[in-house]
Amino acid sequence: MPPSTTTCPFCGLLCDDLIVESTGDSLRPLKGACERSQAAFARLGTPAAATMGARMAGRPATNDAALDAAAQLLLHGHRPLIGGLGADVSGMRATLALARRLGAVLDHAGSGTKYRNLHVLQEFGWITTTLAEVRNRADLLLLIGDGWHARYPRFVERAIAPESDLYGVPAPRRAILLDEAAVAAATALPQTVERLVIGAPMARLPALMTMLCAQASNQPADPARLSGLAPQALAQCVDWLRAAHYGVAVWAAADLDFPHAELALQALSRLLRVLNTEHRFAALPLAASNGDLTANAVHTWQSGASFPASHANGRVDFDPHRYAAPHVLARGEADCMLWIASLSDDPPPAFEGPTIVLGRADLRLTREPAVFLPVATPGIDADGHLLRTDKVVSLYLRRLRTSALPSVAQVIEALLQRLRPKTD
Repeated sequence: MPPSTTTCPFCGLLCDDLIVESTGDSLRPLKGACERSQAAFARLGTPAAATMGARMAGRPATNDAALDAAAQLLLHGHRPLIGGLGADVSGMRATLALARRLGAVLDHAGSGTKYRNLHVLQEFGWITTTLAEVRNRADLLLLIGDGWHARYPRFVERAIAPESDLYGVPAPRRAILLDEAAVAAATALPQTVERLVIGAPMARLPALMTMLCAQASNQPADPARLSGLAPQALAQCVDWLRAAHYGVAVWAAADLDFPHAELALQALSRLLRVLNTEHRFAALPLAASNGDLTANAVHTWQSGASFPASHANGRVDFDPHRYAAPHVLARGEADCMLWIASLSDDPPPAFEGPTIVLGRADLRLTREPAVFLPVATPGIDADGHLLRTDKVVSLYLRRLRTSALPSVAQVIEALLQRLRPKTD
């Protein structure tokens, strides 16, 4: 087949300008694929190798036999846990229907980092923006950590320093880079971007953000208390923040994975309020890895609450601490686990009870589950939709190759059919 333009499903940017060549079962990106996308395409393998079929305890099985066994495990589970949730919109819709049918606990593999953002949103509020606004209007980027480059390699090219924007050639921009990892990430920025690097360790981010907020609001604060950071650099940072006409704070949600990281986000929320009294300043948290925003959006649309949540007793009970999958597993509350991973090759967590896995055929398994059912990857083996990182648009993912692999939605529907009571 001739090369075609498509959308990449392997990070939250959902870059829609990839050119991919399809030769038989093989896919080769020709243009637009970052190193993360290229590695993901290389790991996919071919559907011919993938469809060696379902497995039960490591032994080959027919799809029908595996589905029957999975349905029985779920039916007899008193406290099932459905985790991973790496699926597209239709896959998550079907999964939510299954959770309601089973009264299961539902949680995404990346919900811990997602909830830090959500917790601050609930308590302090956010002023957020979009990728298009960053590309076309921002004159200052406050870049926290290095995930904006390491986890989203084309963010610089598509948002910070594009070849052109809505108004033609982009105006000169400034960038403030926080965190010691940003020293290396700064090399990803073109020379046209004026930069200031403040290399504080990520664990000191709450104190640093609090100091910047105090200085920006003219509150008494002694920058010398932050040892290792030059007071002159902090003063210049505040000057740049105040001088921006449209500033944007950017970070990867998964980077803020240390104790009390929400304190840094709370201080950032206060800083945004202060800066917005004179000019526009907004936040852009980067997420949508492995379908986390898609899963959360579908769950919120259809149940009125975010996850982690329990669907036991015919109602939705949202509790980010009680129902977080690691906590549920640590307390031994789950007696059966269904793990969904159609977008990445990350394995399910350790669990002593029966595990059912709906995953990519190249899924890295540390131990064989009770039932393994290979499923299609949206945008590769099946059509689908995913929510972009800025949460303003869902992009269509077109199937790139012919595959016998069923989608997550199809497998879940087959399980639901087996769980429904038979009628005469």
